[in-house]
Amino acid sequence: MSATHSKVSNVIESVVLGTDPETDLSMKILKDQERIRAAKVPNVSRVLVVLSSHGMVYDIESLRQKVVLTYPDAAVFFKTTSGKAIGRECPQQVELLVDLTGPRQRQGWFYAKKLRRMARFAVGRNAGLFRKGIYDRIFDEKDRAAGATLPKDMLQRERFVQRRVLELAGVALAQQGDALPDLGGAIAMELPAMART
Repeated sequence: MSATHSKVSNVIESVVLGTDPETDLSMKILKDQERIRAAKVPNVSRVLVVLSSHGMVYDIESLRQKVVLTYPDAAVFFKTTSGKAIGRECPQQVELLVDLTGPRQRQGWFYAKKLRRMARFAVGRNAGLFRKGIYDRIFDEKDRAAGATLPKDMLQRERFVQRRVLELAGVALAQQGDALPDLGGAIAMELPAMART
């Protein structure tokens, strides 16, 4: 981002931020998209996605589409947590590893190290042995700061965590809309009375 663009962005943010919920939400979405774009890994031609065994929030073709939209020239391969290929067999070397394996999911003792050796850049969850030290980017759902915002329902939790892991890999997902409170009555009450003529 250029210095001029950054200054203009800061001025717009300072003028607009805090005016109403819709603007705040839009600014938050723009910041999130910018953060995700900055996390994109350069020069990726092969991506390996290791699926979670607790729940597949996105089906395989949907995940493939999301990864290909971010990395257009990439071939996408999938494996289960036990190491079995889904679809085409994965090559021995990939540029990006996205490991969605979560805590308490069965996996070989040193499977994470094996995956790390075959990838130039690795992103995943802090589950199992030594992943925090092995992978380049980690989403730690055991962290108190992250744990406070995690949903209690297992499928909702998987959706939240898998989304965050994909964002760490630079894969942007479609923004989900949030219903904001209707401010029509509050705005009308704040308007000055009309002058009678």
